Order: sequence, then C-alpha cells, then structure tokens
Amino acid sequence: MKTVKQESGVGLIEVLLAVVMLSLGFLAAAKMQIAGMRYSQNAYFLSQANFMVRDMTDRMRANTSGVIAGHYKNVSTASGTAEQACITNGTQCNPQQLASADLHAWSINLHAPADAVDFKPILPSMVGIPAKGEITYNELTDVYTIRVVWGEMYEGDPEEQELSVQLTP
Repeated sequence: MKTVKQESGVGLIEVLLAVVMLSLGFLAAAKMQIAGMRYSQNAYFLSQANFMVRDMTDRMRANTSGVIAGHYKNVSTASGTAEQACITNGTQCNPQQLASADLHAWSINLHAPADAVDFKPILPSMVGIPAKGEITYNELTDVYTIRVVWGEMYEGDPEEQELSVQLTP
C-alpha cells in the first residue's frame, strides 16, 4: 500500500505576502519619520521667528523715547545696515541712534554682514519669498505691528510663513 505524504511548511505565496506586508509597514514608518522631521523643522523656524519678534518688542519697550518719537515707524530689515558708533565706542546713544542700532541687530539675523563668511540666516528665504522683518505703524489705532516673514517648502512648493505681534506704546 502506498501512503500519501502531506506537505508541511510555508509555501512561496505565504512568504511573498509576508514580505509585501513588511515592506508596506517599513514604507509607512519612513513616511511618518519624514513628516516628523518636517514638523520639527517648521517648529524650529517658528520658534526662531518668535525669538526675533519678541527681541524687537523688548528693544522697543526699552527705547520708549524712540518709539514715541516715531523712529520705529515703517522700518524693515535690510542688508548693509551698519552698527551705530555709540554702540561700538560705548558712548550714550540718543533714541534715534538706539532705534537704528536695534534695526541693525535685527537685520543681521537675516542678512549677512559685510565681513561674514559662511553666513547662515536664522530663517530661510525661498525664490520669491525673502526672509524679512518689518515694523509697521497704524496711526488710526496707534499700534505697531512687528512682523517676520520667511519661506518654507510645503509638499514641494515654496510657501510664505509669517508671525506677527502688535505693540501699543
């Protein structure tokens, strides 16, 4: 009499399905890792923008005479600003000089000083979206708006990001 042997073990189809399922799990984990890194970078840029905005509001609160005189009205960060002589030689600054020194200190966060080598701004610029800080003044409400703008990549496209606060003198 002949006995029929039963097969035992794992077939090729089962192994293939297990490999496919494992690969899908790894791809999902990699996508979550990339998304986590992107959100972490976005949070970093937002905290840097918050640092810049809070820094300028503190500077304006420290120079109330300059704020009242209008030395902070409608200014923007720019490259090529110079340090005020009263800061470098340690003499007393008047409110206008202090406002100019504050704008210079704010500008060097985003724009390279003349003697800079390997300068890296704290907020990124994108094509068509330059990183900048600006202070605008609304005469009707007597309110200053301190605003920081930068560019970030979102799903492959550059997108403008902004953080602003308002200050009433």
